[in-house]
Order: sequence, then C-alpha cells, then structure tokens
Amino acid sequence: MRKSLGAVAAVLTAFLALGAVTASAHDGTKVARVNTSTLVTSAASQLNITRSSLVAAIESSANATIDDALADEDISDAQADELKADVSDNLDEAYRLSRASTVASKLGITSSALNTGFRTARKALLDAKIGAALAADTITADEATALKKQVSESTAGYKAGRLAVLSATEDRGSGGNRKNGHGGK
Repeated sequence: MRKSLGAVAAVLTAFLALGAVTASAHDGTKVARVNTSTLVTSAASQLNITRSSLVAAIESSANATIDDALADEDISDAQADELKADVSDNLDEAYRLSRASTVASKLGITSSALNTGFRTARKALLDAKIGAALAADTITADEATALKKQVSESTAGYKAGRLAVLSATEDRGSGGNRKNGHGGK
C-alpha cells in the first residue's frame, strides 16, 4: 500500500530529527540546535575529509533511503523524484534522510569514526552556544555549567536527539531579562 508523502516525511522527520528547536510553553527555554551546514563543516574537519566529500556521502545516503522507500512502495516515483530534488537542494533534508552506516560506508570509514567526528563537532558547537549565552547574560553561570555537563554526558554521534536546553533570548524580551523566563509574553 502506498503511503502519502506527508506520512513518510513525518515518520522520517520524527525518527531522524536533528535536535529540533522546540519552545517550552512553561519556562521559555529552547533546546539547542546545531545548524546542519555548520555541523557538517565542523565534522568534516574532525574527520580530516573535505566538506564536499561529506556532503556528497550524505546526499548519496539520503537518496538510498528514498530508493528503499520507493522499492518498498512506501512512496511513488513522483514523490521519490521530489524528495531527491529536495535532497539535492537542501542539506538539512539530505541529513534528515541519511543514515550513519551508509554515510560512513560511502566515505570508507567506520560508523564509529563517523559518530566520533560528529559527536566531537556537535559538542564543540553546543559548548560555544552555551558560552555565548553566558556571555550575553541569558543564562547564569550555574546554568551554563549544568548545560555543559549535560552536553558532555549526552551528545550523540551522527544523529542527535534533544540535548542542552538554552534560554531563548528571543523569548526573553529585550535586555536579556531573566526574571520570569517568558519575556513578558
């Protein structure tokens, strides 16, 4: 039975999500998100490969995922073509649809090495975000310490779940006010 493109995309996105930013209705915090392009650039450096070769491997893996969905009749030919066009045009989409094992294989490295490179890159980028939030006075030193500990203990490899929770400056109103965490909203 063929599934709709929306259903396939929703399942893939939910399963393979990259630490999406989600605002909490209760405390005005957000889950830190690492920009995919920045992460890929940093991970390529960690892996001592070119960014373009890493991007090509990610796109190839995403296309293989699409081909598998097409072969399983989960999507139509037209949907596969549309997804492949999205993968070619959008690194976020390619990353979401890719799999660590196939990316690693296409690079000629182990999944463990790929995961280590991405884990190291993600940790460095998240730590920098925490440092910037501390410098901007949107989190306290105690919050920064707790967040850095959380990042250190839970940073995933190639794919990431929700990690550090940062105060959302855009939810705080002007001046970095930390009084109520709702920014007057």
